[in-house]
Amino acid sequence: RHDSLGVADGVGGWEGVKNANPALFSRKLMHYSYIEVEKYENIEDYEFVHYYDINPVDILRKSYTQVLEDAYVEGIRGSSTACLAILRDDELRVANLGDCGLAVVRRGEFVFRTEEQQHSFNFPYQIGTGCADRPEDAQVFAFKVQRGDIILVGSDGLFDNLFDEDILEEIQRYVPQPTTPATPSPPTLPPEAIARRAKSVSEESRFTTSPFQNRAMQEGFYHQGGKPDDITVLIAVVADLEDSPDRR
Repeated sequence: RHDSLGVADGVGGWEGVKNANPALFSRKLMHYSYIEVEKYENIEDYEFVHYYDINPVDILRKSYTQVLEDAYVEGIRGSSTACLAILRDDELRVANLGDCGLAVVRRGEFVFRTEEQQHSFNFPYQIGTGCADRPEDAQVFAFKVQRGDIILVGSDGLFDNLFDEDILEEIQRYVPQPTTPATPSPPTLPPEAIARRAKSVSEESRFTTSPFQNRAMQEGFYHQGGKPDDITVLIAVVADLEDSPDRR
């Protein structure tokens, strides 16, 4: 969609549990989130008149309810973290539950970052079957964005393996430094480059350091190198409505 981004990351702690499928749980969560957001542009739907009132926590809550119903019918178990962002005019509305994350880059610097939610080290907030956490537990943010701002959303596999300066370095490979604040950024950026760099760190256990390693050490755990994990990266650039290929 032109006005929203979302990432859900199935929690790996279900490994070995009968009928557990956290990957499917997370995919369904984003599938139903997409359906819920679509309702706000359907003139025949009740939500159409509430277009500017959309709340990402409400979207997560409704999606979560649908996934739980599917899980009951299909007999699956699982849980997921999630980060959902929706743009209305110049306001970016964010709901972040767990250790996925969102960042906004403006003229080569981070101007906004979410913070991860952890019950304890490497035990993120999550929603799923048998979980005490709820969508309402998500952190909620509203941030004013500008034309040319770069919005980056990723799973913990990204932020556990790359420091902020690593992410900015990859972004700046594709975005030349603007000569004036009004200079727009390119319409697209390859998130694959950032994901590849994070994956490279995640597979290295001897000759590199990582944010996850630093946090582990702070908590009294020994860990060397990156953290092997699934890595998801989404990137969008804020544009004026007339610049958008979707004018709805």
